[in-house]
Amino acid sequence: MDVRLDSGAVLALYQQTLARTREMLDAARGSDWDGLVQRERERALLVERLKEHDPDPARDAATLERKREILLEIFRADEQIQTLTQDWMHELRDVLGSLGTLQRPT
Repeated sequence: MDVRLDSGAVLALYQQTLARTREMLDAARGSDWDGLVQRERERALLVERLKEHDPDPARDAATLERKREILLEIFRADEQIQTLTQDWMHELRDVLGSLGTLQRPT
């Protein structure tokens, strides 16, 4: 059964996706990696719903522009999240490398 949502409901899904992305960014900023992963899972479910209910671009200019604004904000937040997680991965790699050095027999 193919259920289409009206443009208001679709925009609400986009806004929920943005809200979840902002929560992901807050979690990354706070080094809450478990929280980041949980919010990422929740966002993935919202994205799947969007794919299901909004396969075509909006017909009216205002809705299309709002979707574009939301997506740009999501992309910007994703870039910041990626930077924060890369920094964390580098720190983790350094810690693991130093642990390996400490454990080597002399």
